[in-house]
Amino acid sequence: MEIKVCKTSEWSNLELATFVSSYNSVFERRYDASHFTRKYYGTYKNDSYHSLLLNNFGEVVGNCSVMPVQYLKNDRQIHIGLAVDVFIKEEYRTDPLMLRKLYLKLKKFLESENIVAVIAVPNATSYPYWKNVVKWKDVGLIPYWIVPVNLGNLLGKYKFINPVSSLFFRFWSFMNYSFSKAYNSKEKKYIYEPFLNEEFYKNRFEESYYCKIRTDNIIAHYRVVKEDDIITAYLLSAKEKNNISFKALTVSVREVLKKEKVDVVMYVGPLKLFQTLFFKVPHRFEPKKLTMTCDFINADGKEFFSDMLTYSNWNFGLINYDVR
Repeated sequence: MEIKVCKTSEWSNLELATFVSSYNSVFERRYDASHFTRKYYGTYKNDSYHSLLLNNFGEVVGNCSVMPVQYLKNDRQIHIGLAVDVFIKEEYRTDPLMLRKLYLKLKKFLESENIVAVIAVPNATSYPYWKNVVKWKDVGLIPYWIVPVNLGNLLGKYKFINPVSSLFFRFWSFMNYSFSKAYNSKEKKYIYEPFLNEEFYKNRFEESYYCKIRTDNIIAHYRVVKEDDIITAYLLSAKEKNNISFKALTVSVREVLKKEKVDVVMYVGPLKLFQTLFFKVPHRFEPKKLTMTCDFINADGKEFFSDMLTYSNWNFGLINYDVR
């Protein structure tokens, strides 16, 4: 067994092929190689970083990846790493500390690439490992916001109320749209903001995978997913002149409801503005807990970046990465 730290551009054909095969096997997916190359090359550095676990035949049987992301801290540009696609094939899970070893080897490399911290949203199964073994720090819980449509489908019973609830919440979205034209609040700035430019949107929202709304100086992106028999439209971004606004939210939701047959419209992430359209989901009713975590790459930067450990300082949600 060998750990190889490298960039995506340094993968061999065998490593790419076996990475795809192993990933699909562990997560029960059917992705092809282009899905990963498009994802890992689609960063501001046109590359990503990996710690590959190779077996004796040079095949990838485990991995820890970090994608470089540009952020602004109070308008100062910094480089953050987003940890993704961490796995080890079941038959190679003989060393309980192997994931830690993969990450720590990669961490040394990240420092040379001027990455100041790594952020991640581990799933419920892996979260205790990263928190207790690797010692990642909690930043906070990522909130869910919803506009219900078919309440009966969401509740799993009383489906006879669907026509009434659908009519009500469509009227609700119209009333909020009218209200937003009279009072159009804008989202306040966060200490940590993603650096959003044309290249970011091009790489983040592949047209064949996400739906785009462009109307009234508003650009929005969403994705429709069926999960547990509930059809959800995830609103990932809703911008009016590059800022989230009350009007951008109302216009985007109205357009989604016109075009799609969904049970709920959901936004995952912070909404630091006055708005009456979306309802915040109480933690006990969230589909799954999304805990944002952080690890500082260089000990010298811990004090300067200590405010990273407070979620309210971050503009971080589905626009950054599709954690759902």
